[in-house]
Amino acid sequence: MPSNRRSLIALAALSCACDPQADGGYRGEPLASFPGYVASAGVGGLEAALLWQRGPPPSTSDQELATRAPVQTGFPARFTLHLYQPPPAAARKTLAPGQVPYARANAGAVPPGVATGFGVPASVGAPAGYGIDANHWIVYLPSDVPPGSLMEWWLGKALPAGFHLLRVSAVDCFPAAQLAACVADLARRGVVDDGTGNPGTALSFCRAPYRLSLAPPDEDLVLNLALGPGGAGGCPP
Repeated sequence: MPSNRRSLIALAALSCACDPQADGGYRGEPLASFPGYVASAGVGGLEAALLWQRGPPPSTSDQELATRAPVQTGFPARFTLHLYQPPPAAARKTLAPGQVPYARANAGAVPPGVATGFGVPASVGAPAGYGIDANHWIVYLPSDVPPGSLMEWWLGKALPAGFHLLRVSAVDCFPAAQLAACVADLARRGVVDDGTGNPGTALSFCRAPYRLSLAPPDEDLVLNLALGPGGAGGCPP
């Protein structure tokens, strides 16, 4: 056999041996993965899901299913949500003109079969009777957040582009001095301060009933089917 023919056969065999055979369900490498668990006992008949929020924060009444994951048996019942696609256009928002866009999502517990399959987004309402992790948001940023911006204040940090797990703390107490300091801070960041609480003003952002902070790298999503997120309890007397 000529040497060049032997070489071609050897190369063909090597190519066949090394070429991975992906099955029809292979989705590629995930863009991001978020582990979590269901804190409630007696879990059954549900799946974990990631729900992109299309309404203004902190609402959860207009959602689009991004991905689902089976909930393992046991206590706590664990799951891992893998994101294979960027957020849909309907979930991408801006706090104000010129700010870095963002998209936010919540983990929720949904009935099996909400979506018919991967790659077919399904619009779903609030998962009443199931549960949602209102204490965490998954936020997507298409570009880095500049220091000194409104987005830096809102996120609690000038985060880089990508997916981030954030803690959401409920706030319903706004002492006058704290509110004034917040408004002054946002005015220095270029946010309009016209003395009103109209949408888009410094006062409207400072009165938002929540605050965000970056979650530690090892923090889990938590679905508690029995209890809702705790409030701040109002201002002290």
